[in-house]
Amino acid sequence: MSYICPLCNGMANLSATCPDCGHGLENAGKKEDYAGPYSPYGSADQYTSAYSAQAPSGCEHVVMCSHCHEAYIYHVNAWKAP
Repeated sequence: MSYICPLCNGMANLSATCPDCGHGLENAGKKEDYAGPYSPYGSADQYTSAYSAQAPSGCEHVVMCSHCHEAYIYHVNAWKAP
């Protein structure tokens, strides 16, 4: 069975708040895009995983708080592909 990420495919909006200040978090893209071999960014391991979940299938995104300038890893549960 195949699955799709609703955030990557624009089928859902991120509705998470910062655990430090409570402001809304903004999606900054897939975690794996930050750790690729040609990535201009630092290692994805530098981000805390306050929002990581242990689900069998899904996609991890880097989310940013524009208020306190923190970054987190957010696990998005995948949807079954039609």
